Amino acid sequence: MTARNISKIKFAFLQAFIAIALAMSSVANAMEMQSVETGENVNLEDLTGNGKWTLVKFWASNCHICQLQTPDISAFHDKHKDGMAEVIGVSLDGPSGMDAVNRYITETNPSFPSYVADSLIISSYYFSVTEENFRGTPTYLLFNPEGELLGSNPGMLSVEAIESFIERKS
Repeated sequence: MTARNISKIKFAFLQAFIAIALAMSSVANAMEMQSVETGENVNLEDLTGNGKWTLVKFWASNCHICQLQTPDISAFHDKHKDGMAEVIGVSLDGPSGMDAVNRYITETNPSFPSYVADSLIISSYYFSVTEENFRGTPTYLLFNPEGELLGSNPGMLSVEAIESFIERKS
């Protein structure tokens, strides 16, 4: 293989990489998901920027920490849903995992609405808005009332930290 052929291969690879990156950037603020309650397809962008802070909790039915955090995140949602903030839950289990999703919801009884999306869609979306790889659950995104992403947090998150962040940024 000649140096010229290697350059052509590198250029073709670069073109493919750019095409994938552009395709991924088009999913920014347009992550399609399905409502657990109604089965309706919605985009995450349609649920943010509605004049309230929106905390998005990415969870999985087999995530023990997600289960432990649900009561606190539900309490945050209940305390603020009629005022400054709300919570949206998004399961990585995908539409094919609805049995596990429904068991999780029955066991944990979140007070906030829940949605499901494919984990690859979530990972691509997360990368497009944070420029970081999705690491696992729970993971949180916090959008301001105008729908701008102002924070991301992989791992456990306290209600006090959420409220303090919102207070500082409001």
